[in-house]
Amino acid sequence: AAASAKEPLKVGEKVEVFGLQSAAGRSLNGKSGTITKFDGAKGRFMVELGLPSLQSLKPENLKRVVTSSTPFTAPTDCYNGSSAGYTLL
Repeated sequence: AAASAKEPLKVGEKVEVFGLQSAAGRSLNGKSGTITKFDGAKGRFMVELGLPSLQSLKPENLKRVVTSSTPFTAPTDCYNGSSAGYTLL
C-alpha cells in the first residue's frame, strides 16, 4: 500500500523503496532508508539509502517501514529460582 493512503510521510521516517520500473530504479526496489527532506517543487522525497548520493523519490514509490512499538522483554518463565543467572557446574 502506498504511504499516501494513510498518514503522509515525514522527514526522519524509515521507508522502503518499491514499484520503480526503470533499469536504474529497479535496483533500488526493496532498499530501506531514511527520508532526509521533502522537495516541494518536485513533489519528491530525498531518501538516504546508504548509497553515495541521496535518491529523489516520489511518495508513491515509498512505503513506511513498520517497526515494532513493543520493546523486547525477556520471557519471565525462563530465569527464576535460586540459580537464576548463574551457570551451575
